[in-house]
Amino acid sequence: MNQNEALLNKPLDLKDWQKQFNRHQQEYLRHRLEAIKLLYEGYSRKQVSLKLECSYDTLTRWIDKYLKGGLSELVVPITHQKRSRLSVEQQQQLKIMITTQRPTDYGLERNMWTGEIIVQVLKSRFNVEMKDSRVYEILAELGLSYQRGHRDYANADPQAQKDWVNAVKKN
Repeated sequence: MNQNEALLNKPLDLKDWQKQFNRHQQEYLRHRLEAIKLLYEGYSRKQVSLKLECSYDTLTRWIDKYLKGGLSELVVPITHQKRSRLSVEQQQQLKIMITTQRPTDYGLERNMWTGEIIVQVLKSRFNVEMKDSRVYEILAELGLSYQRGHRDYANADPQAQKDWVNAVKKN
């Protein structure tokens, strides 16, 4: 069965199409969705290619994706595997550093690790620059999690708070 016949035999769920279109804001993913919808509306491949300014071959690949896995396959984002700036050995050193040491051990006047502090230490220790968002990704890859700093008033001891206020008032 050729692509055109397969496309005609596979119904388009317009509710799912709209959901996918709203969920995915990237223009290139929306182009893919629009292409499939236009084909179901009766446009020829050539007309769709011209309307969306894509090549005929690209449109054919999109149709293959759609026929293979439906709309969800069509909106799988493009990913590029980049080599990590830290070697595996450096990542393990980072894990040990974070779990067994403090920033003060590296001449920083902080007691808690933050993304910004880790970036500084990576720069000074390994001469590697990266954004703190990438640091958090690396932490996840290493099986570590992070917690945002916050005030935790719910666990506070009310009596200790009163004692502290009274002590401050006396001074």
